[in-house]
Amino acid sequence: MSADAIFLSLSYINWVVVSALAVGSHAAVLLLTYRSTSTRGYRGFTVFAAGGWAFLAWLADGALPSPAAGSPIQAAGADLDALRRLLLVCVASLATLWMLRIARGSDGRVIGVVTVGTGVAALLVAAVGWAPSVGIAIALALQLLLLAAVTGGAFAAMVLAHWYLVTPKLPEAPLLLVSRTLGIGVALQIVLFFAWHLVGLGGFGSGWDFFAILRLVIGLIFPAALTYGGWRTARVRSMESATGLLYIDLGAVATGTILAAGLFFGAGILV
Repeated sequence: MSADAIFLSLSYINWVVVSALAVGSHAAVLLLTYRSTSTRGYRGFTVFAAGGWAFLAWLADGALPSPAAGSPIQAAGADLDALRRLLLVCVASLATLWMLRIARGSDGRVIGVVTVGTGVAALLVAAVGWAPSVGIAIALALQLLLLAAVTGGAFAAMVLAHWYLVTPKLPEAPLLLVSRTLGIGVALQIVLFFAWHLVGLGGFGSGWDFFAILRLVIGLIFPAALTYGGWRTARVRSMESATGLLYIDLGAVATGTILAAGLFFGAGILV
C-alpha cells in the first residue's frame, strides 16, 4: 500500500468510527426503550451524544477524498454522496428531536425507530456506493452494520455502567441486557472473521496477516472477554468493576473497528 493510499484511507476510517458510534449508540438506547428500563437522564444524554457523533460523521463525509487509483473502493457518485450526507444530517437532527421528547417525559419510541432506520440507511448507501460489485456491497453492508452495533453498543454500555455510579438504585437489568447484546455482536463478528477468510475475502495469506491477527486478538477476542467480565460483575452489582471493564472494552472495540476499516479501505480485506 502506498503512502498516498494510506493517507486517503484515514478519512474513511474516521468516517466508519464516528458513523458506527452514532448508529450503534442510538440502536442501544432504542433496545433499552423497548426491552428494559433506564433513567431518562441516561437515555437523553446518550441520544444527545450519538447525535453529536452523527454530526461529526456528516462533517467527516464532506471531507472524504476521491478513492485513489488502485483503491479497493470506487467513487460513489454525486447522487449517492449527496444522499449519504443527507441521511447523516437527518440522523443528527432526529436525535435532537428524540432527546427533546425524552426531556419532556416521553420515551420517543417512534422517533427512535426513525432515527435508527435513517442511520442504517446511511450505512447501506455507503456500502452500495463504495463497493465495486454487488457481492462486495452485501459483505461491506454486513460489516458496517456489525461494526456499528458493537462500537456504538460498547459506547452505550460504558455510559450506562458509569450511570450506576451516580444512580445506585438503578436495577442491573438494563446493563445486563446491553452487555449481553454486545457480547452477541462480538461473537457474530468473530464468526464473520473466519467466514470472510473461507470465502476468500479475509486477511490470512493476503500479506496483511499481522494486522488480521491484531484485529482478531485485540479487536475481537479481548473485547469478548471484557464484555463477559462486565456482564458477570454487573450480575453481582459490582458496578465499579463493570464500569472499569467496559471502559477498557470500548477502547479495545474502537481499536478493532479502526483495524477493520483500515484493512478494508486500504487493502480490500474484510476482517
